[in-house]
Amino acid sequence: MRLMTRTALGAADELSLNTTKFGQPAAVWKRSTEVLTTWRFRSRLDENVHSQGLGLLFPHHGLPEDGLKTLPARDGRRIALSVTGHAGCTPGSLTAAKLSYSYDQGETWIPAPTARKVGAWTATVHHAGATGRPVTLRTELTDARGNSVTQLVVDAYAVR
Repeated sequence: MRLMTRTALGAADELSLNTTKFGQPAAVWKRSTEVLTTWRFRSRLDENVHSQGLGLLFPHHGLPEDGLKTLPARDGRRIALSVTGHAGCTPGSLTAAKLSYSYDQGETWIPAPTARKVGAWTATVHHAGATGRPVTLRTELTDARGNSVTQLVVDAYAVR
């Protein structure tokens, strides 16, 4: 974990976390083998509050998967994009969402079109012809309070 320190009260903070699975993966561990997350947020000290949440956004991908984290090799699959907040902090509504996917663990990226409808964001992925390939996701989300998160999930799911 890496925390970039702020230079002034209320200035921008950045926190990065890299989680990696080591060793021989069991069948259930073949997905999400590495997750790199970087949060950008503003914080300030409130002397009158004992504990306060940070503006950390935790991404959620609503995958239409089969329970084994696989998707069919079809075009036009929609992935719902949403966030939850750090304990004690409710995120603002999402104002921007980007999703890209890769079949080669991030060497090359395919941008997924995103859309916002009635406050809900989705990204559309196209996997026709990608049977048997693992998919790495890169997600960038920003809320109305200016908090943001960029997350890379290596082997997020596989195409069947």
